[in-house]
Amino acid sequence: MEKERFARQLWISLGIIVGSIALAAGLLAFFSGDISAQADAIVGDRVTVQNKTDALANLAQLESEAPQAARYQSAMNQLSPDQYGLVTFTQWIAQLGAKYDVTTNAAFQGSVVPSAGTTPGTAQFSFSVEGSPENIAAFLDGMNAKSTGFLVTLISFNVTGSGSNENMTGQGILFFR
Repeated sequence: MEKERFARQLWISLGIIVGSIALAAGLLAFFSGDISAQADAIVGDRVTVQNKTDALANLAQLESEAPQAARYQSAMNQLSPDQYGLVTFTQWIAQLGAKYDVTTNAAFQGSVVPSAGTTPGTAQFSFSVEGSPENIAAFLDGMNAKSTGFLVTLISFNVTGSGSNENMTGQGILFFR
């Protein structure tokens, strides 16, 4: 009888141990999954906080550079006129031509495309120049590279010569803010 009692108690004890181990394993799996989900949530929150911190730092840097940007904006505004400042372009071409001892004429053609956001507006123009080859070259250099007040780009031009004078006709684009 002692043996039976011992065997039964052994089986009960082993059952309790195995049951406890199974229960512990189940609880451990449940809590580890919960802890893993919480850890993922914390990592996600930290990434979000870091991204917002970086964005805030960029904003602070941009705000600290605002006075310098205002000076650059002022300088850029001096490089190109507004749409109403285009009215003096033909007179400017004539004055520039007189400076380089050439005869000039300019006229707007086509429609004006207004500026949009940071994209400048454009106006097409045609021009004619008459003078010596050296003076025409100096005039083109002055109009393209050294001009103040107007930003232009030449699209096309034709040159015809007759002795010491040459005639040039062309088209270009004038930019404005």
